[in-house]
Amino acid sequence: MSELASTFLELRDVVLEQWSARVTAEIPSATRLGEPILVNTLPSLYDNIAQSLVAGAPRPFATAGTNLAIAHGRERANMTDYGPHELIHELQIFREVLFGVAAARRLPLSKHDAEVIGHSIEEAARESISGYNAFNREVSETFIATLSHDLRNPLHVANASAQLIQLKTSDPGITGLAQRICAKIAETDAMIQTLLDAAVLKGKAKLKLDIARFDIMSMVEEVCADLPLSGQQVKVDGERIEGYWCRVSLRRVLENLVSNARKYGDASRPITVRVARNESQVLLAVHNEGKPIPEPELERLFQAFHRIEDVNVTGWGLGLPYVRHVAESHGGSVIVDSAERRGTAFTVSLPIDARPYVGQ
Repeated sequence: MSELASTFLELRDVVLEQWSARVTAEIPSATRLGEPILVNTLPSLYDNIAQSLVAGAPRPFATAGTNLAIAHGRERANMTDYGPHELIHELQIFREVLFGVAAARRLPLSKHDAEVIGHSIEEAARESISGYNAFNREVSETFIATLSHDLRNPLHVANASAQLIQLKTSDPGITGLAQRICAKIAETDAMIQTLLDAAVLKGKAKLKLDIARFDIMSMVEEVCADLPLSGQQVKVDGERIEGYWCRVSLRRVLENLVSNARKYGDASRPITVRVARNESQVLLAVHNEGKPIPEPELERLFQAFHRIEDVNVTGWGLGLPYVRHVAESHGGSVIVDSAERRGTAFTVSLPIDARPYVGQ
């Protein structure tokens, strides 16, 4: 080992001590961590940087050939309340402290040495975020998949029992009740499917779409005729437009948007569903009157499990993330516009022919 690398290693305890002090002072979440969890893999990262400072060393930068930084990110996700910004911040502090100590001790770092150290920490930050995100994605997907599986098993038994009741009786009242049970079970099963789709959302993968040619207005009319609107009027406006989309997923998109319009809008005012063409795109818009969405909430609405806090509405908060994901999987987008005098409108914009964008 070179003299520089040896001297660099001698400064490790000083660097880590100063780093710990600054992290606990600047990152509130870090104050609740004990020493082993706080320091985590930083000593190993420091040692690897020292190895990379040796001329001709087999390790060109600290994280080369190791999952050290990925493991650090996963442990931060698993053992702390850190968000991504805290993870980046602590490594920025590490860099500042390391170079500060090196300057104070007059460590003879060449331009190349400084670049190696900087690159090592940058790669550590990038890989740590990758590990952090991977852990959270796996937890979310595992939870949703397990919950969905456990929920569906008793539902299948209940559905089979309700169907059997229909076969065993000629009483129209009992048959009607059994049919209602089956309908509610199907509704619940659709909600569980939304949970499964949420796992796909977390993974940022495109949804699996069954693309076919159809008239989108016919789908709109079908959905609006089927929805239990509790007496609230729904106006359908626009033109008949044929294109290539996934009918099943767009049906669920419209059901979600109309359902939200009912929940959050003014029940005494009609909901408007409009279909229009904009050059090579189709615009599917759902508009309702009522209290506008607060501006800070406009983007957070599309986050999974988020709902407007001051509105007494039940649900998982997965509808709008699903709407956005369907639109983006078609190569489109969804825009929300909400104001006191304009009401609230969610507009899904899709290419007339989504086939080139599906599966990319």
